[in-house]
Amino acid sequence: MQFFDKASIDKIRGQALLAEQSGEMPKEWLNILYKKNYFKLFIPKQDNGLMMPLPQALRLFDEAGYIDGNLGWAITIGSGGGFFYAYMQPEIASKVFKGKKSLIAGSGAPTGTAKKVKGGYKVTGSWRYCSGAPFATSFTANVIINDKTKEIRAFIFEPKQVKIQKDWNAFGMKATESHSIVVKDAFVPEAMTFDLSITDLFYNHINYQYPFLQFAELSFASLTLGLCRHFMEEANNMLKENKKTWSLAEGRMEFVKNIIKEKENNFTKASTDFYKLADASWKEMEKNGKLSAKTQNQVSITSKKTSRIVLDCVDTVIQYMGMNAMMENSTINRVWRDTHTCCQHILLVPFAKV
Repeated sequence: MQFFDKASIDKIRGQALLAEQSGEMPKEWLNILYKKNYFKLFIPKQDNGLMMPLPQALRLFDEAGYIDGNLGWAITIGSGGGFFYAYMQPEIASKVFKGKKSLIAGSGAPTGTAKKVKGGYKVTGSWRYCSGAPFATSFTANVIINDKTKEIRAFIFEPKQVKIQKDWNAFGMKATESHSIVVKDAFVPEAMTFDLSITDLFYNHINYQYPFLQFAELSFASLTLGLCRHFMEEANNMLKENKKTWSLAEGRMEFVKNIIKEKENNFTKASTDFYKLADASWKEMEKNGKLSAKTQNQVSITSKKTSRIVLDCVDTVIQYMGMNAMMENSTINRVWRDTHTCCQHILLVPFAKV
């Protein structure tokens, strides 16, 4: 299934360099995503969502990442906030997600504190890496509500309560606008908070029953696959463009061609293994209503392993692409940097051998 038509792909790729240089998500891209409803992949149809099955969404993240890393990141992060729908009281969930341009930005880091007051809380804090902050319609963030027990609760903020600090200066994914947000003494009603540890959800659907950690790991890993496909495509394009000059150096052309082929084979196997496991885990969910601890572990390991294979592919190949590949305005360099930034996400970093 193709998720983007050729006209949209051409428009997005045609603006990719300008998007990176400006550090902003182009309005034309956002309009495409609003029209296709891709920020609402995991929202029920009753609130104008698509409720797309996770395996299908993974293919979308992959394709979007292949078109442009910033686009893929925006969809992956933006739609992922829809997972919280089932944890919010129904009337609040509808209020937050029903709008055509509804989008949550926020953070899972508990870097805010709350004081209990009549009817709710007074919240102060700051949170980093809130992708899509400038065009978000709501913000969510984890907050410590009890200093002694370190109890954490998620809070929903309205844009007027939030100050955006434009401090995102990573060397890749520059147009994702993943800035910090600051909240000071904001009053948040009790109803505008939720607990991600509850098991009795307000809305039951297999997407929400899938373990959130593995849900997120699969999502980011599928994005890295799309980035790698784009990188390899650019490497092959450069191989063709430089055939005449690279053939002048004895053995260079054949050597680079073999390196690319070897890494393409590694990537293809990793992609096949990834989707085989992702699809099997979904079938397990459909059959049993839950994932076994073994499957959860396999999903986590495979997601991290996939990102390491992707990194090995792009890092090995770029060494042989010549000096032009080191120029920041070259497509292959931009995709390489976006890939590294995506693979740096904590959910994809293995802290043990995989």
